[in-house]
Amino acid sequence: NALDDVSLNISAGEFLTLLGPSGSGKPTLLMALAGFVRPDSGSLRFGGQEMIATPPQKRGLGMVFQSYALFPFMTVAENVAYPLKVRGVSKADQKTRAESALATVQLDGYGDRRITQLSGGQKQRVAVARAIVFEPQIILMDEPLSALDKKLREHMQIELKALHEKLDATVVYVTHDQREALTMSDRIAVVNHGRIEQIGTPERLYRQPHSFFVADFVG
Repeated sequence: NALDDVSLNISAGEFLTLLGPSGSGKPTLLMALAGFVRPDSGSLRFGGQEMIATPPQKRGLGMVFQSYALFPFMTVAENVAYPLKVRGVSKADQKTRAESALATVQLDGYGDRRITQLSGGQKQRVAVARAIVFEPQIILMDEPLSALDKKLREHMQIELKALHEKLDATVVYVTHDQREALTMSDRIAVVNHGRIEQIGTPERLYRQPHSFFVADFVG
């Protein structure tokens, strides 16, 4: 099983990280939340509302993919405004809200640039701006910093955490990087072979691991 009897509760406004080795089931769990994978059984609720059969585009989620998934034939502003466009928002409102989202990720004045003109860190910020432009209550992030070099990655960790506090949104974040998880998270769910081995605050996982795997993997 890709996911084996997974059960967890995530609080509103929480930054929860799914941490585990490659092949542990982290992306599958994230894709189940997003609606791209439908579990064979069980229940999935957002604020008490059952979502298991709701298609991805109707779940109201912001999503940041590992590969950024930006449209190269669009400008930065067009990429950011795309979620508003598909929701039928007026062009004037699209422009205003896209500019505001770009300002939030410190990319003021980048709206007219092509995606091919951006650095890796800038592309990552555009992907985040696109995810937050329609003000979702839940944002899913699938290893968004994995393509960045170490220095930029550490800088973006700080920025993403500050952005989370500013937005007051619920973030579910996937990574296999222990330091990243310990630095950014309110709580961490350690995933192994499709099961959640332990869930708790970074300090609790570090000081009171429930198994040898958690102790060894967290470090």
